[in-house]
Amino acid sequence: MAISFQIYSNAYNKTKTVTVDFVSNIATLTDDQTIDGDVRYFFKFTTSARDTGNVAFKPRIVSNLSDLALNKTVQSASNVTAAYTNVSAMITDYLFDYIHGHTADQYSSGCIVQAPMKFST
Repeated sequence: MAISFQIYSNAYNKTKTVTVDFVSNIATLTDDQTIDGDVRYFFKFTTSARDTGNVAFKPRIVSNLSDLALNKTVQSASNVTAAYTNVSAMITDYLFDYIHGHTADQYSSGCIVQAPMKFST
């Protein structure tokens, strides 16, 4: 999936296009409301990147804003147990977790260790 932005210059009367292509595949769907009235969302995080141990990341599914990055109990970047305030905050925290990884049981979350994303060849 890609998003294209068109940028117009008044001075030159020209339009330029910038396309942003996501490396990971994020699927977003809306389901019926849950029993407590909350709307459920489904985000699928996938990436072909590997961690620093050269292990592939498994796909991650997030169904609502209370599914926090560390074992669905704690936000990875901030050690907060409250639900995300919006979708942007959720995506940012999950991406933080992919990039930086985490130790086993980080912030007493009960999660298993995850090595950081590998950027070198």
